[in-house]
Amino acid sequence: MSTMQRCPRAPSDMEQGVKIWAAVLLLVSAGGALAADQSPSFCARLAPQLGLKKTDQPALYQGQLISGLKAALIGGSASIAFGVESVGHPSPDDAAALRRACTVAKAEYRCVIDRPMVLLVSSTKGDGRVEAQAGEKALVTTKGIRVRCADGVTG
Repeated sequence: MSTMQRCPRAPSDMEQGVKIWAAVLLLVSAGGALAADQSPSFCARLAPQLGLKKTDQPALYQGQLISGLKAALIGGSASIAFGVESVGHPSPDDAAALRRACTVAKAEYRCVIDRPMVLLVSSTKGDGRVEAQAGEKALVTTKGIRVRCADGVTG
């Protein structure tokens, strides 16, 4: 009676290739899941509330307070108001920054979003309320009937 011992077999090149491709696919699909989990930017959340559209420039949304046939035929008037509220209990520095967040200069109204805060907007196109998260930066401006929101910009 003979006993035969089996030697462990080395994986073939094909088996190693399959393992590598499986690992690559796993990493790619995990990266896609991470990208899908990213929440929309500040301006992307504000845009549908004010009728802003994404432009060809990255991170820039813009729109008009009055548009279409009404603007072309009869003109019209439009209004917009901005306000900010704190999130939680602000420090004295944060409270001072909130008071300076929205300004008017040369017929342009500007709100600088550079810390957690809530931007309140009331316009003839509707009302909006967007909370800025920690680390988000945006600049919301209006001049005449044009409204713009630029992500990642504060000046």
